[in-house]
Amino acid sequence: MNASTKVTVLLSSTAVFLIALELTIISVALPEIEAAFPESTRAVISWVFTAYSVGVASLLLIAGWLAERLGRKRIFIVGMSIFALGSFVSGQASTIEMLIGGRVVQAIGGAFLLPASLALLLGSVPADKREMAIGIWGSMAGLAAAAGPTLGAFLVDSAGWRWVFLINVPIAVAAVALGEAKLVESRDQNIAPTVDLLAVPSGALAVAAIVFAMTAGGSVGWSDPRILVALASAAVLGTVFVHRSTTHERPVFAPSLARRRSFAVGGLATVAFGAAFTGWLALAPSFVAEVWGYSTLRSGLAIAPAPVMMAIVARPAGNLTATLGHRKVISLGSLLGVAATAWWVAFIGAEPSYLVGFLPGALLLGTGVGICFPMLTAASMRDVPSHQYAMGAAGNTTLRQTAIALGIAVSVTIVGADAISTSSVGAFKASWAVAGALFTLTSAVMWLAYPAASENPVEAAQPVTSLHTLPVSPQPSTTFGAAS
Repeated sequence: MNASTKVTVLLSSTAVFLIALELTIISVALPEIEAAFPESTRAVISWVFTAYSVGVASLLLIAGWLAERLGRKRIFIVGMSIFALGSFVSGQASTIEMLIGGRVVQAIGGAFLLPASLALLLGSVPADKREMAIGIWGSMAGLAAAAGPTLGAFLVDSAGWRWVFLINVPIAVAAVALGEAKLVESRDQNIAPTVDLLAVPSGALAVAAIVFAMTAGGSVGWSDPRILVALASAAVLGTVFVHRSTTHERPVFAPSLARRRSFAVGGLATVAFGAAFTGWLALAPSFVAEVWGYSTLRSGLAIAPAPVMMAIVARPAGNLTATLGHRKVISLGSLLGVAATAWWVAFIGAEPSYLVGFLPGALLLGTGVGICFPMLTAASMRDVPSHQYAMGAAGNTTLRQTAIALGIAVSVTIVGADAISTSSVGAFKASWAVAGALFTLTSAVMWLAYPAASENPVEAAQPVTSLHTLPVSPQPSTTFGAAS
């Protein structure tokens, strides 16, 4: 990779790390936040988490279109700036309403960043380096998700809950400055100047409704009127979105992407794998803290081996996939998740047994996630045409965000949202068994349905100079072509 490409990989990876980190780092800070705002109910406090996850998921598709229309670098810079502002507001919040509002602003910035960052990455590397680059990018999301509770525990313990938000600000400001100086602008020159104005809010609200229902359903009950209304709304709005996308001449999400088998199969596998991993991650700190009696800091350290293994195997996974293909690598990697959950079901009990009971499963799962999370993104994006990188990234990431909500909803429903005690071990084992079943589904879907041959071999073989790009930096680049 040349220097410009390395900067793009760095900035794209930083963006996805920050966004994913904010989904999980908050988990260990919620008790401190609840204590800081004693006048607020637990239901209101939960919106500190829900507002972010719903906001990111619901805005990804329109953010992908904006990145292709207005420029991937421009949307990246705008998104990082908004994310920094939301982080600052959240960290300075004097009321719970201000904190939730800051989280909404963070979510808007995160939604802009995700598709733009992946599109910039894919457009900056030659075809034979994409697996490695996506491996780095995707591993940052998984690493941040798993490391969030550990880092959050350190921050809360040493500096207070506000720093789980404020830590983002200097990193984001530095990313904006470096991005302005080094990133090269690119966009889809052929994209329509306008999109279906009915499908845009329909799609956003449908995703928001389903993510809200899955996030809140496990805690308030699936028969709660709010959940039923959200599910019904998601069904109606989703139907409108699909109909408009398949009939309108200017859809916000091109149906041709969904018809690509690699994109569809990769997306289905992403949902299954993401739900399985998040289902474990959402309650792992609660298990070791409330069943085994670990402190907040010790709980964060207990799950640290998983993200360490993810970081170790992510880059080799990209190299291995370039040789063996997505189908084999992801199918086999998912089976490590099956082995991890089976180990926990067999060897974990109410009495603390970290070295024999917890640690082997954490190492197995970390290895499997380090292999599969980034390569699932690569598998989904393998045959996406270069001019649709941002749109494809938005669609894939929407599925991943939905998977996160699904995993949390299922695990919370199985274990319960309230008091956890040593008598809850059986419920935790049931949640691990469900996660194992979803890992098995991932392996089966990829092995049986993922196409071995590219559906777009000409595009896949082309160097990235085929992209329509608009250089704005005075320095020459051998990676990008001239403006057209």
